[in-house]
Amino acid sequence: MTCNREYESQIQQAFEDLNTLKVDVAYPFLLEVYRDYSQGLLNCSEFLQIIRLIESYVLRRAICGIPTNAQNKTFATLSREINKKNYLTSVQSALVNKSSYQRFPRDDEFLRELLVKDIYSFRNCYYLLQKLENSDRTKELVKAKEYTIKHIIPQNPQLSPVWMTELGPLAEEIRNKYLHTLGNLTLTGYNSEYSDRSFAEKRDLKNGFANSPLNLNRGLAKCQVWNESAIKKRAEELGAIAVKVWSYPLEPR
Repeated sequence: MTCNREYESQIQQAFEDLNTLKVDVAYPFLLEVYRDYSQGLLNCSEFLQIIRLIESYVLRRAICGIPTNAQNKTFATLSREINKKNYLTSVQSALVNKSSYQRFPRDDEFLRELLVKDIYSFRNCYYLLQKLENSDRTKELVKAKEYTIKHIIPQNPQLSPVWMTELGPLAEEIRNKYLHTLGNLTLTGYNSEYSDRSFAEKRDLKNGFANSPLNLNRGLAKCQVWNESAIKKRAEELGAIAVKVWSYPLEPR
């Protein structure tokens, strides 16, 4: 089966994203899916959706800290659980019905862990921020590694008086709790210019957040103060995007 150029491009991008996650154990299964796709057992859209489904399964599990060794068994036996006359729905059912260490984390678990996890130290931090940045782009995709990951509250443990005032009496506690979390991270090409400046300065500089072309910085342009409430609000907004980017399959009826 031959796909049109749009689908070919999307399938290529999906494999690139999956390759970034380094899920080698999934490739024998995907190779079988590809053979079936080549033989016309599923169409271009279904093939693409299965690749994205595997990506979501793997990413959600990584965010939730589920041991990866269970994935070996999952993908080794997955093809035997599929009814190829109803290919996509069958794959969705097989993954949704996994439990315990093989489970596909639902939205509530995924969001709970995503909002508190140390994303900065996450092996696929660039990938995660890139996917969020490009969530509403179909062309001219941003390559995150051309930018620097920026902490909005500075990494410098010696907070300036301005930051101490902005964060309030629990400044140190707030910094330690949220420093490396999703709500406090963004991308920039001007990391050295931002340095440890106050939030208002980072926002209003010539190349600050307010003038950034990046989607990740769009909300920061409208933010007046950067404190615990603002961090949590931004994390929730990004989380709402994340559950769509790495979506949970609708359970077949």
